[in-house]
Amino acid sequence: MRIKNLPFVIATAAIVLTGCNSESDVNDDSAPISPTGPLELTDDTWSAGQDRILGLNFSGTATTPVLSMMKGAPVSGQDGDLFTLRTVTYPDTTFSDLRVIDNANDRQDYQDFDIITANAKDYVIACQDGNNTVGYAQPVKLQIWQADAPSDIKTIKLEDANGAFTLRDCNALDAQFTQGTSEAMAAQVFVVGYSEPTGGGFGGDRLVRVDLTVDTTKTIAAGAVTASTGTDDTAANGLYFVDDNFDRLDAVAVHRTAIYLTQFDDSTGANQLYFLNPAAANPTATLVSESTTDVFANAEQAQWVEDMVVVPGISDHDKIYLVSSSSAPGVAIAGYRPYVNNVPAQPLALSTDTLAERCSDVIAAVANAGSGQLMWCYDSTDAGKIIQLQVPFE
Repeated sequence: MRIKNLPFVIATAAIVLTGCNSESDVNDDSAPISPTGPLELTDDTWSAGQDRILGLNFSGTATTPVLSMMKGAPVSGQDGDLFTLRTVTYPDTTFSDLRVIDNANDRQDYQDFDIITANAKDYVIACQDGNNTVGYAQPVKLQIWQADAPSDIKTIKLEDANGAFTLRDCNALDAQFTQGTSEAMAAQVFVVGYSEPTGGGFGGDRLVRVDLTVDTTKTIAAGAVTASTGTDDTAANGLYFVDDNFDRLDAVAVHRTAIYLTQFDDSTGANQLYFLNPAAANPTATLVSESTTDVFANAEQAQWVEDMVVVPGISDHDKIYLVSSSSAPGVAIAGYRPYVNNVPAQPLALSTDTLAERCSDVIAAVANAGSGQLMWCYDSTDAGKIIQLQVPFE
């Protein structure tokens, strides 16, 4: 899930993006983005059949949006893959390298990433898969660095702060700053993936929260990032667990006071979308949408969700946008009104928007004040391309 407001220090300012309207107090329309027709962003180093896209993220400001993507590719003769974080700043439309990671001897692959911003500093949070092979057992790791200092890295390990489990897989992550001062910004990272109990027994997919404190006046090497619950080696707090080993949590998206996650329930064959309150220590999962139909394939089967993003409502439903793989392109949309009683949810349905029909794999959005903002996704019809959409669409 890749939703971003404007950077934390200017989050209350209004924005105009491609003619979008804002409901905040001040508009900055001095240099709006005004593409003619669908805007495409290009990775001119993309190798079709080799590269795979892992994540997509928006950062920057209204007049200078920044899109970042992470991709991976196998390398012959070595254990680990080659991972590349690339970025483009409007009005440019071609990605350039921000960081290249060669996992030559590391079998722990990167799976997802996010970028969160506070006090004009961008922090990259990348999720590296764990490993449960005997002799090589490792938990999932968060690798954190400031975007303009990619060699200065903090590692946070996702073992349970209370010693109950170890997270082994990273299916997806999302992150946000919440509150604080320049010397102590509170951040939350949410990760879904397979976990194993510490004392043995059956594992299962789990949603965890990692609480971080970020001193934006320091470098990473000087101690800018620390785990605020547990330790840097035991930083995971379990929020939601599926006790059926065949159930699956695919994706997670967070925005301020709302968490959304997807689950496949193997016992019923149901594809489910849930809401949780991120402020609760043990949040209750509220069902938003449930169907045995894979909405992307229009078939009775398990639905694979590769990524999702939430565009928060102002006085209406949050809109949750999901994408699947390039073999089943399109954007599925659901709606939910959190913390308001007796307002029916809007069940998941596939969009009929012609641009959205091309979307797959990753999705990102900026939503400062509800609808009327921009969204980006991978173009399933054109390898190495990101396309821009405007929300809302149905």
